[in-house]
Amino acid sequence: MVLFRSRGGLAIAALCAAAALALGFLCWRSTGRDPIVLTIWHNPTGHVEDALTVAVDRFNRSTGRKHGVAILVTNIAKAEIIHENLTSIAEDAPGAPEPPDIVVAYPKSVLPLIEKGRVVPFDDYFSQEELARYVPSFIEAGRIHGGKLYSFPIGRGSEGLILNRTLWNRFAQDTGAQLSELGTLEGLFHAAERYYRWTDDKTPNVRHDGAMFFMVDNPFNLLQAAFAQMGENPFVDDGLNTESPTYQRVFQLLFEPRARGYAAIYKGYGTDLAKTGLLLCWTSATAGITFVPDRVIYRDNTSEPVSFDILPFPVLEGGKKAAILRSGGFTLLRSTPAREAAAVLFLKWLTSPDENLRYVYGTGYLPVTREAAERAEAEWREGARGIWKSYIETIGVMQREYAFVPQIPLPNYGELEIRYERALWDVASESRQRYRDALDAGMSDEDAWNMASRGAYEQFLDRTR
Repeated sequence: MVLFRSRGGLAIAALCAAAALALGFLCWRSTGRDPIVLTIWHNPTGHVEDALTVAVDRFNRSTGRKHGVAILVTNIAKAEIIHENLTSIAEDAPGAPEPPDIVVAYPKSVLPLIEKGRVVPFDDYFSQEELARYVPSFIEAGRIHGGKLYSFPIGRGSEGLILNRTLWNRFAQDTGAQLSELGTLEGLFHAAERYYRWTDDKTPNVRHDGAMFFMVDNPFNLLQAAFAQMGENPFVDDGLNTESPTYQRVFQLLFEPRARGYAAIYKGYGTDLAKTGLLLCWTSATAGITFVPDRVIYRDNTSEPVSFDILPFPVLEGGKKAAILRSGGFTLLRSTPAREAAAVLFLKWLTSPDENLRYVYGTGYLPVTREAAERAEAEWREGARGIWKSYIETIGVMQREYAFVPQIPLPNYGELEIRYERALWDVASESRQRYRDALDAGMSDEDAWNMASRGAYEQFLDRTR
């Protein structure tokens, strides 16, 4: 039975793929040849049309049919759901789903299966000459256990800063703010403070009602990127590098704007708040560009068309340019030599330059071979509009100037991430409430802040150690 855990159109896309595959089976059987049928799980890849499901269908109708191989999409789900399912499989938990042949998932999700010998490394399936055709950092990010290549790149994502250009232009025109300010985390903080005061001044009869400027979709990713920018490792043994000055520096840049009301404290994505104009910008996965709205509906039910851009990921002042490397890799679960070879056939087809450019186009992902990466900017630029145009420019800059930092698949990575983000959420929320209460009681801004922020870092340290 086909297992779907999807959202709206994604379920329909998968059903269409299954229907197309069923027609393909009839064609194969009419020739007396049954295909090798492989199952695949993956995250959503695209907002309107699921790119990987479309690619699977294209493979089944072409190379797959020629070689007697068919791929069946049986699960399109958020990363958290796939992580839970893979964990239950690794633990042989009662009720665990039937494992797929192929899963596209984050390294942390497949590590337990790798440690139990249930995942096939790709080293024996690719020659050194073949691997040299791929972007080196993308390949190295897939060597997640014992130096072996267990997670193969099919489309890598990074992170950038998504900006409501319509609201920014109004703010910049009135205040003289420069787009270059958003190139550093400190500049982002200062712009947020100015934006808060600028919006607060629009209602002189209401005190302290300035608007939020930005949000960080994944603070734990930002922490890792910031450490890389300073040439440091965010992890020590199996914990966080809390002794580094960078740790406190990042905390302050995340905590203060949240506690003062310049940044959002929200358990979701910046896209959600941007749809109602509650945010001007947010750090996001590059794939987030596929979810930005073309209109904003404000809280008073008025609406207007808006445009968005994506800018390179902001950097700590004095640091080198670096950003996190996101998106899951192609992981092959152990089965039989024939089935494994069939899966590798699909993988090599999907990452060939022409097919890879076709697959990643419109997803916010980066192509994974050197040839495709070189061709992407030139081939996609023609006719590009809106955020897609700025995306092409931004990935060009980032591929030339940035180091891409893989998420290190520590056994307790998920636990560290949850602890870090929960501590930041709790401490910032508590301080924000104290700060607002003190302002409402008539305390000066300086005194209110000193009172509200006192001991905040120490509390945060206690909760993340």
